[in-house]
Amino acid sequence: MSRAINKILKPIKQRVMYELAKGYRRTLDKLGNVCFIGITGSCGKTTTTELIAAILATHGQTIKCSHTNTDESIAKTILAVSLKHHFCVNEVAAGIRGLMAKSVKLLKPHIGVVTNIGQDHYTLYRTLEATAIDKSKLVSALPPDGTVVLNADDALVFEMRNRTKAKVITYGLSAEAMVRGKNISCAWPDRMSLDVCFEGKWIGVQTKLLGEHWAHAVLAAIATGIAAGVTVEQAIKAIDDFEPMPYRMYPHQTAKGVTLISDNWKGVMWTVPASFDFMRKAKAQRKIAVIGSISDTPKSFFDRYKRIIQQSAGIVDKTIFVGEHALTALRAKKNPQDDSVMAFETLYKLNCFLNDYLKPGDLVLLKGVENVDHLQRIILTQTGRIKQENICWKTDCRKKRLCENCKHLLVPDKTEGNNQTI
Repeated sequence: MSRAINKILKPIKQRVMYELAKGYRRTLDKLGNVCFIGITGSCGKTTTTELIAAILATHGQTIKCSHTNTDESIAKTILAVSLKHHFCVNEVAAGIRGLMAKSVKLLKPHIGVVTNIGQDHYTLYRTLEATAIDKSKLVSALPPDGTVVLNADDALVFEMRNRTKAKVITYGLSAEAMVRGKNISCAWPDRMSLDVCFEGKWIGVQTKLLGEHWAHAVLAAIATGIAAGVTVEQAIKAIDDFEPMPYRMYPHQTAKGVTLISDNWKGVMWTVPASFDFMRKAKAQRKIAVIGSISDTPKSFFDRYKRIIQQSAGIVDKTIFVGEHALTALRAKKNPQDDSVMAFETLYKLNCFLNDYLKPGDLVLLKGVENVDHLQRIILTQTGRIKQENICWKTDCRKKRLCENCKHLLVPDKTEGNNQTI
């Protein structure tokens, strides 16, 4: 009964919170001491949002909302704003019909940032142009005295400058970009570095990020800092200390001397080449790619796996697919005897294989969708945080949550006389 009541009350509570946040947002506008910033795009939103918050924190009290990016989470963040805050930084998502418009109406940003347009949420948008139209609602909502920060290297994002009367700051690698990057480099174990130019002055930037594709997130954050009154030098200093975001090209070291790179937050098809580019340039004894769910594409599982096998060829020593459709990958490889492509139907069987296979100096990329694949269990086990005798390994997990937040994470399996504990 209580579950049924909560199901009825939840939307009412959300609506009340939304209206309270909308009213409080109007009050904050009258006071005029808080700058609201919204970040959207198909990929890289969370890292860009966190980078921007880190930069702005050097210039004033900052509150942020990232990773969870619904209108409900934005409402909670707005209600948490106080008079001591100077900046309120919010990741703004789409993917659900009407969500972008609702979020933008609530946030009323002074600064808007767009990262890129890709084929996320294919079922809803179908085309890149449709995706861009929805994302551009953030740009159109900016006031004339606001600022929009746009990726000059993405044609659909760059076109959004025509949808606003706000000031435009562009970033990217092209000569047209106002905040421009070049000489990007990332060869593991080295982290990503680049040179940044603004108003004719070049400055070197050394980050802790993994993958050259993060250059645009860094440039977007610097451009946003400039829009908010932060100097390039201040921005770069904040970036120097910024750690990679979990599940987004985040490194984990094992006692065995193996490095696991978790890129398992989103398994979007069009982001796979960037992950393999990192592996191609990395220096390691052996390179292994573990592939879970690949989403946001109309292609069949056979075609998805075939493309990934083609992309990984010559880059990694072994490509391993895991999941209920993984065995399809074995049909997709050219040579049936080729053991550089493997497949496991369960994560448990894969982990058993890795226990014997991995050697010191190996570099392992894990690419998938975390709340579907739970690839983090591989990392948690290989780094010694949990054991393979835990209950979570004995079940076919279907939970839509992160492993670290699961109540079964540290529960030992006591069946068949197994009384091991962590």
